[in-house]
Amino acid sequence: MASDGPNRQRTRTVEPEARNTVRIIELPACRMVWSGVSAGSSSTVENERLRQFKDWWSARDALRTDRFFGRDFMWWDDQERGFAWGYAVAGPPDDAGGFDVMDFPGGLYAVATFTDDGVDVGTTYDLIMAWVAGSGCFAADPGRPVLNQAIGTPEAAEAMGYRQQDLYVPITVAYAG
Repeated sequence: MASDGPNRQRTRTVEPEARNTVRIIELPACRMVWSGVSAGSSSTVENERLRQFKDWWSARDALRTDRFFGRDFMWWDDQERGFAWGYAVAGPPDDAGGFDVMDFPGGLYAVATFTDDGVDVGTTYDLIMAWVAGSGCFAADPGRPVLNQAIGTPEAAEAMGYRQQDLYVPITVAYAG
């Protein structure tokens, strides 16, 4: 056990064989231009609003000079029963394409990769939740949405025959004691 203060003991119970299945990412709080909640499919072929948003952020993203990380995230909104898509921006955007701007809270996420070749995203979610529950140092944070993000490049997807996505489950540090 390691101490982070007089009353906080951190229990580390992530077993060695589970340490390479889930990674912990901290996303910064930021401003996001977002699609708003759109009922229906998450497919941009079937969902006009999401297609318009993808066209807007893709054009903006193509202007970036760095490619170290993706700035777009999609999530399901339980209250409004639809998908939303956000694109992180630094400061007020010069052109939000007619979309609203929101404050994204950021925070810690447990992340694992899944593929678009028929693997059920629910299986990856269950894997992450079991990892978090067994970690002894993290707990799920139901106050923030689960995010997903397409990763890789079209060239890599073509070479592999499938696309990859990351699933981000919001978590918080849980202290014992």
